[in-house]
Amino acid sequence: MQEKALCLLAGAACTALLAVQFWPRAQAPVAPAPQPQAPPAEVSPPVPLDDFQLAVLNGCGASLVAARMTDKARSLGLDVIHEGNASSFDFVESVVIDRNGDLEKARLVAHLLGIPEAIQQLSDDGYRLEAITVVVGRDYRRLGLFDSASGASN
Repeated sequence: MQEKALCLLAGAACTALLAVQFWPRAQAPVAPAPQPQAPPAEVSPPVPLDDFQLAVLNGCGASLVAARMTDKARSLGLDVIHEGNASSFDFVESVVIDRNGDLEKARLVAHLLGIPEAIQQLSDDGYRLEAITVVVGRDYRRLGLFDSASGASN
C-alpha cells in the first residue's frame, strides 16, 4: 500500500514539474507575423503660409475677438492683411472661407487656428486681396483666444 502511495506521489510530482516547465511556453503570446508594408505615399511639400493673405472678421460682436485671432494667426506665420467686423454678428460657429478656389489652403488655416469648419465661397471681386477669410463666431472661447496665456480675462 505504501508503495502505491509513493508511486502516485512521484507521478504527481513529475506531472507538476513538467507542467511548470512547459507552462510559460504554452501561454506565451504569439507575435503576429510581420505584414509587408506599402511604400510610403508621396508627401506633398507643405503649403507656404506667407504666399496668401487672410482677413479676420468678428462675427459674434464680442470685444477684441478679431484682434486676438489676428494675433494668433500672425504668431503662426499667417499673413493677415485685414481685420474688422463681419456683415453680421450672428455667426454661431467660427468658419474659414476660401475665396480663390484652393480649399486645401483654407483647411490648413482652419486646422492651424483650431476651427473645425472650412468652406468655399468663390469671389469674382477683382479688388479682393485676401484669399481666405476667417470669421470668428460665438464659439470663440473654445478657440482659446482669451486664455490666461494671452493676458486677458474674459
